[in-house]
Amino acid sequence: MKGEMKLMVGTALLGMSMSANAAIIDLFTTDQAELSDGTVGGGGVSSSVSSGLGDILTGVGDAAGERDLFVELLDNDGVPTREATIGVAGGVLDFSVDSLAAGTGTVQWDGLDGSIALDPDGLGGVDLTAGGTLSGFGVTTLFSDAGYEFLVGAYTDATHWTEISFSASAVNSATTSFIPFSGFTNPFLCGAVNPAPGVNSITCSDAVGAPGGTQVVDFTNLGALEFVIDPNGGSTSIDLTLDQITTIPEPSVLGLMGAGLLAGGLVARRNKKNKAASA
Repeated sequence: MKGEMKLMVGTALLGMSMSANAAIIDLFTTDQAELSDGTVGGGGVSSSVSSGLGDILTGVGDAAGERDLFVELLDNDGVPTREATIGVAGGVLDFSVDSLAAGTGTVQWDGLDGSIALDPDGLGGVDLTAGGTLSGFGVTTLFSDAGYEFLVGAYTDATHWTEISFSASAVNSATTSFIPFSGFTNPFLCGAVNPAPGVNSITCSDAVGAPGGTQVVDFTNLGALEFVIDPNGGSTSIDLTLDQITTIPEPSVLGLMGAGLLAGGLVARRNKKNKAASA
């Protein structure tokens, strides 16, 4: 039997009302037919949908925004009828994996390419900060009955990107979660493992676009953005419903995840200065 889950960022989140000057990543008001994958090892299935209504992140010079979806069944526990699904309808995104199965799903915004293949500079340099007035993602969710991993990848181009792995955990009331841009843009956090509650790791690009460097995304010049749900299929029997994703100003009080990322950067800077002084 499938459970009911809605996305939460980290083990300690910040509840807040949506700011009036939030900018839109995706309101999920443009429907996208459900995708279903019932074949383990088949490579998954994907689709793309565009909208000129301003409800999906739009690239510089584009007449419309595009959302790419992907779902892949990773394990069916030997039962061929089990599947993983993803789709958008009724103003929400739904991701679901059957009981005792595991899968992964991706939501991607990288311009009008009609493909789930990532175009790291496809948005052409969108300023997600709105001139410095917005400082993080606001992810609105409702309920979660289990935990799983999700990955947020933000790209300026092929050689300037940051990926952060988060842990989601159970919640029982509507929550808007704040993910600070500072966790992605601070090179001192690159390579960090478990730097804050609910944050598993932070990975940045090197000079040739491979993981392991300190070249980070610039949110004033965004080329692509993607959210990957349970990238390694580490959880089973997931049902997830995501309400909307925006960018918002920093709230007056940070959730533990945001505060931890900021503190981690300060500690990293102090350690580096101390090492330099003792050299």
